Amino acid sequence: MIIRVAVAAIINQDKEVLIAKRSKDQHQGNKWEFPGGKVEANETSQEALHREIMEELGIDIQSSSEMTSITHEYIEENPDNSKTVILDVFDVRDWRGEPKGVEGQPIRWVTVSEIDDYEFPIANVEIVNIIKHL
Repeated sequence: MIIRVAVAAIINQDKEVLIAKRSKDQHQGNKWEFPGGKVEANETSQEALHREIMEELGIDIQSSSEMTSITHEYIEENPDNSKTVILDVFDVRDWRGEPKGVEGQPIRWVTVSEIDDYEFPIANVEIVNIIKHL
């Protein structure tokens, strides 16, 4: 199974990045992640980014730029549970509204020096490394 995901690296004026905690019931649950979600059929990654960020955080992205695209394969003991994720990552620094965990998820602004204190899904490691060098 291949899943395309639009991901936002939301960075504020203080150079802090917004992270959200995954529900314990989700794949890679209880880990921190960069907000975003699945790209639906007949939707571009940019459209999915805007939709997902509004749904998850209640903010309206004003502009974003492509940061990177990451492909990661999660191999499970049961091959039927294995999946490949393609993360289309966007740098977001301009939005309207105040981010909040609309779906009840904890969110947090963290500095680059604090980011290693949080556990992320393995597919997010490359995003963390890019953010450390911004």
